[in-house]
Amino acid sequence: MNNIFLLGGTGGIGEAIRRKFTAKGEHVIYPTRKELDLENMASVDNYFENRDIYGLNVSAIINSAGWNVPKPAAELSEEDILKAFNINLLSFFKILQYFIPYFKEKKRGYIVAISSLYGTFARSGRLPYVISKHALNGMIKTLALELGPFNVMANTLSPGFVDTKMTRQNNSAETIKSFEARIPLGRLALPEDIANVCYFLCSPENSYINGQDIVVDGGYAVGGFQNA
Repeated sequence: MNNIFLLGGTGGIGEAIRRKFTAKGEHVIYPTRKELDLENMASVDNYFENRDIYGLNVSAIINSAGWNVPKPAAELSEEDILKAFNINLLSFFKILQYFIPYFKEKKRGYIVAISSLYGTFARSGRLPYVISKHALNGMIKTLALELGPFNVMANTLSPGFVDTKMTRQNNSAETIKSFEARIPLGRLALPEDIANVCYFLCSPENSYINGQDIVVDGGYAVGGFQNA
């Protein structure tokens, strides 16, 4: 049995991804924050220091971890920017560096990063999240070029507005209603909607999708993005 290595497996989208893969008979490794603190690069090294990467038999690495706290740019600190980059990008990159030699030797593997519409667009008060997601998309595109010759496919999956605790914390009920009014399907995405696409991208059914940003937003972005 192959294993799936999942970051952010206890969050709203991450939990749905974990349930989806488990239901399909896959074993999911999902370190808790206590085991692997993505804000701390030393924690990443400590986690993998005594682990046999080859023994883990991982077929896919999925990053569903994310940090997003709204704040105007004028009020941001350097620590805010660094925290967003560490959690949303750099820790994932460091983890991938442990697995890339394994994937190259195995000549098979899937990498999926849960990105966001904010990896393409922007929004007031979301600067750390926006720039970290833009960087994440660029990293995955580069990895697709470098790892494609080894039959390793790397993609981002960009949800629109998903009905999660984070979405409801960061947006008022009125704002959420405005999102729903502009989504052609008339509702926020369920975490399961994202998990279904993630499973496809990491399954044998995906034999040729590489270096792409798969948008799952119910058609929201095709009508124009909103800033407020």
